[in-house]
Amino acid sequence: MTTDQTQPSIPPTALAFPPTIGVDPGQTWTAAILRIGDHADHGWTLGPVDKFGAIRRDALNEVDNWDDFARYVRRLRDALDELVDYTVRRFGEARVAIEVPGVPIGYQPGSARKFQRLPLRDWVIPRQVAAAVLGAYPEAKVVRPDGYGRRAAGTYPPELRGRRPPSWGVNEARKGERDHERAAYDVAGVAMVMSR
Repeated sequence: MTTDQTQPSIPPTALAFPPTIGVDPGQTWTAAILRIGDHADHGWTLGPVDKFGAIRRDALNEVDNWDDFARYVRRLRDALDELVDYTVRRFGEARVAIEVPGVPIGYQPGSARKFQRLPLRDWVIPRQVAAAVLGAYPEAKVVRPDGYGRRAAGTYPPELRGRRPPSWGVNEARKGERDHERAAYDVAGVAMVMSR
């Protein structure tokens, strides 16, 4: 992740809430967005890589592949640590928030397994990513799922529509999708108004 020092100015009213980094963990892509009020200041979307550093969309399909998962979490932690440091240097503080997926109904005790069609990896990997973020940032705000990132694209700030600002970090999603970034923005919005 690269943070450019030539950032746009932030309206003073945006600083009424703490600068908040929302993290949206996914089975393949995880995004983090620094939100200042209604402004999306900086962000990135990272995916898993193989042992040679090449992006591998399928690297986490096997939930017991701890080597690939450890590599993924290391990359996420490094990028998140850098974003937190940038936020503290620029604004004096940083709040971290993570969406924490719940156990799907079909996997809960007493449920009929035949009703579960969600692949195990689609909730286990995001849950493990959330646990890794909470392990690194125990004060992080926990945000429960609520359809984040699914509002009409026009309701998001310009930084989350169309072209990404050149000063932002990478977007490794295969087709440059922005849905995880919009979800991370929404997660940050929920967390920034939580009590300290």
